[in-house]
Amino acid sequence: MRPHALLALIPLAFAVLTPGIAAADPPIYPILPNQYFNGVVNGSTAGATVYTVCPGPSTGQIGHPASGQNLSVARATAGTTADVGYTGSVGNSIAATPVTSTANNPVVFTVYDQASALPTAWVVPCDGDGLIAFTPLPGSSSAHTDTVKVHYVNIAAS
Repeated sequence: MRPHALLALIPLAFAVLTPGIAAADPPIYPILPNQYFNGVVNGSTAGATVYTVCPGPSTGQIGHPASGQNLSVARATAGTTADVGYTGSVGNSIAATPVTSTANNPVVFTVYDQASALPTAWVVPCDGDGLIAFTPLPGSSSAHTDTVKVHYVNIAAS
């Protein structure tokens, strides 16, 4: 093959390799002190729907979330203390738990924008309104929890 023909193939080789470079994983941003954040439930920072699976009448009952749902934490700009969370002076992780009278194991986040499964083992209302709290860890006097309003919908009652 002629040298000129080989030189002509070099741009083609880079064009073929470039899509692999563009498909790299997105950057990871760790949760650090003194950062504002939003809790995210099924892609929403407020008014999220959480589907539950509760046999029988669901009004006033407790049950478990359906599988296939997720939680995450997103960076936020400064807001009021009512609409965003704040990691405080020492926070380097955030724990998500439903606000219920039943103890539930938290989902702990150490990076932003990385979805984690909403646990099907959580005990939550079968239907109605509730909250999921996203609490900075470790806590401090300057830390602030973000709560996401959710609406529980029993898919077994449909």
